[in-house]
Amino acid sequence: MKIVIAPQAFKGSLTASEATDCISEAVLDIFPNSEIVKLPIADGGDGTLETLVESHKGKFIESEILDPLGNNVIAEWGLIGDIAIIEMARSSGLALIDPKKLDPMNATSFGTGQLILESLNHNVSKIILGIGGSATNDCGVGVAKALGVKFLKEDGSEVSNNVEDFINIKTINMESVNSKISHIDIEVACDVTNTLCGKEGASYIYGPQKGASSQQIEILDNNLMHLSNVIKNNIGKDILNLEGGGAAGGMGAGMVAFFSAKLRPGVDIVFDTLDVKEKISGANLIITGEGQFDISSTYNKAPTAIAKLGMKHNIPSIGISGSFGEGFEKLDEYGILSKSTLINKISDLETNIKEAKYLLKIAAKEQLKAIKIGMNL
Repeated sequence: MKIVIAPQAFKGSLTASEATDCISEAVLDIFPNSEIVKLPIADGGDGTLETLVESHKGKFIESEILDPLGNNVIAEWGLIGDIAIIEMARSSGLALIDPKKLDPMNATSFGTGQLILESLNHNVSKIILGIGGSATNDCGVGVAKALGVKFLKEDGSEVSNNVEDFINIKTINMESVNSKISHIDIEVACDVTNTLCGKEGASYIYGPQKGASSQQIEILDNNLMHLSNVIKNNIGKDILNLEGGGAAGGMGAGMVAFFSAKLRPGVDIVFDTLDVKEKISGANLIITGEGQFDISSTYNKAPTAIAKLGMKHNIPSIGISGSFGEGFEKLDEYGILSKSTLINKISDLETNIKEAKYLLKIAAKEQLKAIKIGMNL
């Protein structure tokens, strides 16, 4: 029997690789002669860097960069052969800023650009960029500046990082862009369809969580609208109505405009990189899981994505999660036909996190015992 073990990270307690190892031990206890395929998965969000790098036995690299407010920080990124894995959250993310000091007007994506530049120095052929959790609303201008793009005022001086200053951009000079970037395939993990501007755009929808007041949101939106017009006139790319262009404060639109990046759902990028379709071929069972199963799990998250893939190939899936939230039963429709949780007694969250490996193994074994009983009926 071929069993594919494909959980994503149990946020706050287990990495995807750790969860995979725990479930593998349970499988060997119940089905000792089975063929096990270890396949830790991710969806382009938290945990993607570790999952991809560890799965391919790549390497983690630490680089000193500037955080969104210009402070020196060490950010980690990954290298798989000649493919760079970069998460915006680690270089230009909300988590890097004290919640009391959020400043969407001045927050810059420059640090993410520094990581891209660092990857070019390692002669990569492809960059996978996750853009979730950003603190910025600068349409990727910071990234572009780090790579040599100049945003010029009428007098020839460069605009500052303050988005309020973007209204003064008259021309965009691409002459000094790092020449290596044009030879790089860039895929941006983008799981939203918001466009750059308007009531459903970057500033209005995501600005508040980055600390923007209603007055600032209006300024941000107007200035990104102005920038999109300059981009259309100077670079010849119309990014205003691009689906996903509003992701990460306009980073989606900026990466397309300045570097011809492709926007793709994060889970598609990860699954292609991991060769998921090929690895589940011929399997009899898929075991997946995550921190909590709820209605949000159905929104192209990794566990439901692999279960749906399993359905196409008549492979049943079971799932294990830390807990159940509202709407967890909907996962039946996406192929996760049996579900269980780690929690098996009254206990506090800290204890559950501490005992996560033990609890996961127990939960997996109990599911597998039921399968074994069913096989003998």
